[in-house]
Amino acid sequence: MRSLMDDVVIVGAGPTGLMAACELALAGVRCRIVDKRNGEAGVTRAFGLHARALELLDARGLGDELVARGNPLGTVHPAYASRVDFERLDTRYPMLLIVPQSGTEEVLRERAAELGVRIVRNAEVTGLSQNADSVRLTLRDGAELPTRYVIGADGAHSTVRELLDVGFAGETYSLPMLLADVRISGPELPPITQVGPAGAVVAIPFGDGWFRVGAWLLDGDDPDREPAFGQIRRAFEDIAGTDYRMSEPRWFSRFAAERRQARSYRSGRVFLAGDAAHVNSPIGGQGMNTGVQDAVNLGWKLAADLRGWAPPWLLGTYHAERHPVGASVLELTDHLTRLVLTGSRLRLRVNRHVMAALLRTGPGRRRILGLMSGLEIAYPPGDAHAHPLAGRRAPDGPTTGGRLYEVLREGRFVLLAHGDAGAARPWADRVRPVRPLGGLRPQAALIRPDGYVAWAGDHDGIRQALVKWCGPAEHTAQHTAEHRAGHTAEHRAGHATQHTAGHTTDHNDRGERPDRATP
Repeated sequence: MRSLMDDVVIVGAGPTGLMAACELALAGVRCRIVDKRNGEAGVTRAFGLHARALELLDARGLGDELVARGNPLGTVHPAYASRVDFERLDTRYPMLLIVPQSGTEEVLRERAAELGVRIVRNAEVTGLSQNADSVRLTLRDGAELPTRYVIGADGAHSTVRELLDVGFAGETYSLPMLLADVRISGPELPPITQVGPAGAVVAIPFGDGWFRVGAWLLDGDDPDREPAFGQIRRAFEDIAGTDYRMSEPRWFSRFAAERRQARSYRSGRVFLAGDAAHVNSPIGGQGMNTGVQDAVNLGWKLAADLRGWAPPWLLGTYHAERHPVGASVLELTDHLTRLVLTGSRLRLRVNRHVMAALLRTGPGRRRILGLMSGLEIAYPPGDAHAHPLAGRRAPDGPTTGGRLYEVLREGRFVLLAHGDAGAARPWADRVRPVRPLGGLRPQAALIRPDGYVAWAGDHDGIRQALVKWCGPAEHTAQHTAEHRAGHTAEHRAGHATQHTAGHTTDHNDRGERPDRATP
């Protein structure tokens, strides 16, 4: 039997860490999450999921469940644009879904529990060392956790990032933001954004009479002058002309927004994801979305490496693909933030007119909505002669196995090809061939587990693409079955001895895995 050392330890039990754990466990990788908190977070800042994050969650069977829990908005009226119609997006999720971060975490925790992921609470990381083969984490109580890889998903004040010393360049916005969850009675209000000389206010409906309200005051705020809730109400009265009779504040936060990014998302056998890798202004609602996408991008690549079939260059593509995305998100949200906080009604009015004109054109609409929703995110094709589809998002569509994003729920590559797809048979443990029921040009496309096109071309290029992306065909299904069987046996045998003294373990510490990989 192999060592009981975890394949991956994930630091942080927020949306990014939970998503990464689910990706790894789906592939049969032994992982655990450690979190310094005693329980689930009582504070939630993120509250919106855009279309691309929802598509990726749909590719794991969770998209529709989250939509059922949230408030889907097809149209919003932000301060920087008179109207943004997400409902015009060509996707299963043409919306901005308003759902508290706590709701997203609950769905992901439930999935992690189904997959046998252990979450160890009250476990604060204080030290990290690594060599060519493994990483060792030290916890505050002196316990040590050896592992093959570490994912630092421990937030904006990441200890893992600090221990790696990879920097976190950027700036802190000079004006603090006030946030609260309040009740607004009466008919359901649409999302509200108002800007004036005093600053900006926003109110976003959760759909059940509760609203997330925020105020960004150009003259700053004075915590000693009046209670925080009073400051928010006054800000709405000054900027929007009414406080909408908000009441019953159940949560409040005062924080200084930042725009920062780690110099590198990887250091040896340690990776950074989510807010540990990048933080941005809340305007635009990009933070949680970017973290979920980080986790899905990294998860299948790390699993491929641990299962022994990853090409030697694959893990390097995590930083190469996601760091530029993080930089573009910071640029977008910084532009919107400075626009909203300018205090100039004229500048805002001009920008709204420009945005409205662009959104009336096809290219402008695709660009703006694509950036905000994440649907236009694309990765380098890796080959100067690659097909134009390579690196692009694969749109959903019907196949002989169901919708493409249903087929992706197994966590494998998908080969879309008309006619005989027998060339993929030697890679059956890594690739599922299906036939598209609609048109497909070119003749075939290899879709990555994260829903991006790895390769597209004619039938005679399929085998070469499979070797490039999925490793040698000799890595058989039997090898994978043995890996999973050994993993499950170790988990059952070793679970009782792996409890760390002084820590509490979540209810999902079951010591077993479901027989099925999809919901």
